[in-house]
Amino acid sequence: MRGAARRTPSVEPVETRRRRPGVNPQLVIGAVLVGLVLVTALVSLVWTPYDPEHAGAERLLPPGAEHWFGTDRFGRDVFSQVMAGAQITLLVGLVAVGIAALVGVPLGVLAGMLQGSGRGKPATVLMRGTDILLAFPGLLLAIVLGAVYGAGTVTAMVALGIGSIPAFARVARSGTLQVVRSDYVLAARAANRGEVAIAARHVLPNIAGTVLVQCSVNFAIAVLAEAGLSFLGLGTPPPTPSWGRMLQESQQFLGLADHLAIVPGVAIAVAVLGFNLLGDGLRDVLDPRLESASAATPRVGPVETPASSPVEPVETPALDLRHLTVRTRSGRPLLTDVSLRVAAGERVGLIGESGSGKTMTALAALGLLPDGVSATGHVGLAGVDGNLLDRGERSMARLRGQEISMVFQEPMTALNPLMRVGRQVAETMTVHGVAPGTASRRAAGLLAEVGLPDGAARRYPHELSGGQRQRVVLATALANDPAVLVADEPTTALDVTVQRQVLDLMTRLVSDRGAGLLFITHDLAVVSQVCERVVVLLDGVVVEEGPVAEVFAHPRHEYTRRLLAASTLEPRPTTPEPPSLADPPSQVERPSLVEPVETPPALIRVDDVTRTYTNRGQAVPALRGVSLSVQEGQRFGIVGESGSGKSTLLRIIAGLDRATSGRVSSAGVDLSPVPAPSGGARPGSGRVPPRDLGDLRAALQLVFQDPYGSLDPRMTVGDIVAEPLLNPANVRDGGPRTPAARRDAVREMLDAVGLPLDATERYPHQFSGGQRQRIAIARALVCRPRILVADEPVSALDVSVRRQVLDLLARLADEHALTLLLVSHDLGVVRHVADHVAVMHDGLIVEQGPTAQVYDDPAHEYTRRLRAATPLLR
Repeated sequence: MRGAARRTPSVEPVETRRRRPGVNPQLVIGAVLVGLVLVTALVSLVWTPYDPEHAGAERLLPPGAEHWFGTDRFGRDVFSQVMAGAQITLLVGLVAVGIAALVGVPLGVLAGMLQGSGRGKPATVLMRGTDILLAFPGLLLAIVLGAVYGAGTVTAMVALGIGSIPAFARVARSGTLQVVRSDYVLAARAANRGEVAIAARHVLPNIAGTVLVQCSVNFAIAVLAEAGLSFLGLGTPPPTPSWGRMLQESQQFLGLADHLAIVPGVAIAVAVLGFNLLGDGLRDVLDPRLESASAATPRVGPVETPASSPVEPVETPALDLRHLTVRTRSGRPLLTDVSLRVAAGERVGLIGESGSGKTMTALAALGLLPDGVSATGHVGLAGVDGNLLDRGERSMARLRGQEISMVFQEPMTALNPLMRVGRQVAETMTVHGVAPGTASRRAAGLLAEVGLPDGAARRYPHELSGGQRQRVVLATALANDPAVLVADEPTTALDVTVQRQVLDLMTRLVSDRGAGLLFITHDLAVVSQVCERVVVLLDGVVVEEGPVAEVFAHPRHEYTRRLLAASTLEPRPTTPEPPSLADPPSQVERPSLVEPVETPPALIRVDDVTRTYTNRGQAVPALRGVSLSVQEGQRFGIVGESGSGKSTLLRIIAGLDRATSGRVSSAGVDLSPVPAPSGGARPGSGRVPPRDLGDLRAALQLVFQDPYGSLDPRMTVGDIVAEPLLNPANVRDGGPRTPAARRDAVREMLDAVGLPLDATERYPHQFSGGQRQRIAIARALVCRPRILVADEPVSALDVSVRRQVLDLLARLADEHALTLLLVSHDLGVVRHVADHVAVMHDGLIVEQGPTAQVYDDPAHEYTRRLRAATPLLR
């Protein structure tokens, strides 16, 4: 029965993808041009119309039937010279680029890997060594080498190649740093993969596109540089044909025989353009993410037209959407006949899962639809005549921020990182005609009104917390007292306590100004606390609307009922558990009628652990004496806000970071720091032996927070899930050791997490967020670990998908006898899965114990605040 249940079709969006129709035009044009040069060079090896090095005709003949491109000053056939010159062009370009790439890319990758693993000094030395070559550009180096060893083609090729090494090294280092800091590389390290394997399987494929573009650019540079050297007499010696030498020899005949300059000039332009287009085309073709999608979301039952709502029609709406339909250029509907109204001072919630059309509705209202998407219907705004859809961009720009404003989901990307926040708020007013001085004073007042401290206006976005940045975005949106405020998932990335503060602030400010609020979210609990009416979207269609209390108490549509059911996380059934060995001494021991039972050694034990980082010479404590223990088979939750130290503690337990002091034991491996001679401890000192670290990573696997960033976008799902099995240390006795056995193990695990078997040949971008998280879980469990660590695994997911993933984790933990360590900022999520919880705040564990006890009767004020801030359906 369990297996049958596992194969029940999921209600998550399932995307079907197909290759982009047609062919990449850059690739085609580039391949044709490069092919023309290549064929010309190859043919010239065996045949040319005339001898390209010796005269055989009258001098300076114009193009004609006998000599298609004419003759030069010596009577040599220009067409034959161009054909033979293609050999030199290709040879110089390929050798120069080959030298630069074969030396520069490995150096850059090595420097990036060293710096990414915390060994910055050797990486710096390596890059400074390559930078020495910057003092000798290719042309200058060719002149120097030519003076020493003699000018010639070989000297030019070597000089140009050596001079290009720093460019390739810098490009490779920059790309490597981006890759090694990604979650999928961290997952590969957690899967016991070595640095060489990570470089080969993750780094090189993901920087290949950038390197290809650099190759095409440097090929063009080498061709032009050889032409310049030949023009100066330092390149290919006569009488060997060279396009550059042909240009050099043609200068004295300009105006008399222009064909001598035009023909080699066009040949050089064709070669340069061809290689540039070929590099860009190959980069795009080799990226599996650049595919068009036709997504279809399976529905449980037909989409019903919403029944007539008992709500009275809204008079004089601030925002009026009628029969709004949005389609792609191909005609695929994204929104279909959407109608909703928001009155002045009214708060309306627009809910639905990812892909339902919520954000597209907001973008259509503000005239911000992406290219290739068009809207029909009517969008009305109070005090503005006509249909906003009929207005041009200049007219809409005058309305945005003045009459209608938007609060975006991610404040870090919504704010300019190079501008102080006060200036950004003031700019919203100055573009609408407010004097700069008045705008600056009002910006300072707005920032104070949204609860930011004095001096916040002079700070940059990165100097503020996530909640503070969202307050800045809110102040910016309200700067001109708009009639309508559209908030698109404004609290998704925030902790529950900060979310509560932002929601209260938004509700108060909108109420004080009498503005209409369209609040977009997938969280029904938030809607129940903020909004008066609610509109439910499914696949771009309004399936239900009405007063929040009525819709949530008596939902008419099956989709609304599913959302409501998924939003309620029941507590995990309580089971007897052994007492924790690290409960705080302040906790009261409860009397027991059962004789004490000796507990087995803890599978994970942390005793008085600290972790201190250094930032600009100042010590920043992340953990300040943390102690806990996790027994085998236990479901242990760690809850706390961002910055509380949860992720740092997980990384130490997983062997991905080292404690500054204290003792750490995980799966029988001692991860404690070795004391320094002075009696303290150095983080990272006395590294764990590779074999012990391998044993730990074979026993402990991680599921990361971001289902988008934790999977390598250039690897198929089959390769991603199979990666932990490539290290024999991860495979238990009798486990899969052959390619066929690994394929069977991958298919079995994909089936266990509810994914189709054909998923092995597809790429991560072809799946929904919940499906990607299932792939990450399958990768973590394929080598049958004893411990599964999940770091905020559902914070980026919709409520229905969140429920599915949490239930999947709990089921797999039971089926595979796993010890589960779950981290979240949501106490309700931990309560649904874990039977024991530790509450972290400011690098300390302030409370821990059985989940039901901590949730129902919290002893610490911070735990009570977390519980009070958790939104609940009303």
